[in-house]
Amino acid sequence: MSLWNEFVACMAQALTALAHGLGNSYGLAIIAMALLVRLLLLPWTLRAAEQAWRQRQAMEALKPKLEALAKRHADDPVAHATAMQALYREHGVGAGMGSGLLTALVQAPLGLGVYSAIRQGLAGAGSFLWIPRLARPDLLLAFVVAALSYAAIALNPAMSAQAKTLLQLLPVLVSFIVVWHAAAGLGLYWAASSSVNLLQSAMLRRRLRAIH
Repeated sequence: MSLWNEFVACMAQALTALAHGLGNSYGLAIIAMALLVRLLLLPWTLRAAEQAWRQRQAMEALKPKLEALAKRHADDPVAHATAMQALYREHGVGAGMGSGLLTALVQAPLGLGVYSAIRQGLAGAGSFLWIPRLARPDLLLAFVVAALSYAAIALNPAMSAQAKTLLQLLPVLVSFIVVWHAAAGLGLYWAASSSVNLLQSAMLRRRLRAIH
């Protein structure tokens, strides 16, 4: 058995143990595991989001200088690129971006492992709340996930107003379509993760408000 298969098997066993400890509720177990994973990563994802906000603020402050460089080196793209890099280094723009990438690299396989473990256990999963079968899609759950995704993006202060306008609809639409066609158990995991995203946006907004 490969290392990945062993990891997924461990996640599946943990999920089963959670279900037994939560009154044999597979739905509660999925939500609990999703919240546990995302909350453990919250300090890193919150730090990465704050760094993204600081980078955007720095870029906004440098906009007049960047426009001046573009005019000065209009006929020399190489000199323009060199001058931009020097300006970014001088003001620390781009520094610290590696932490956000590292967080994503850690979160992606962990989330995928939990996702795979949930898929393995859905065959024996029953009902949860209004959902008759966790192994089948649920339209109302798709609307809930879409609403949580929209709220998390709308509250995220690290994104510019223009970026929010462009990016709000696409993730919301993608999350709705995917959850609508996926098993409801996977949709529950997505909903719990989106709830943590919403919490992260609220915490980041509060932290940045305290700074100002």
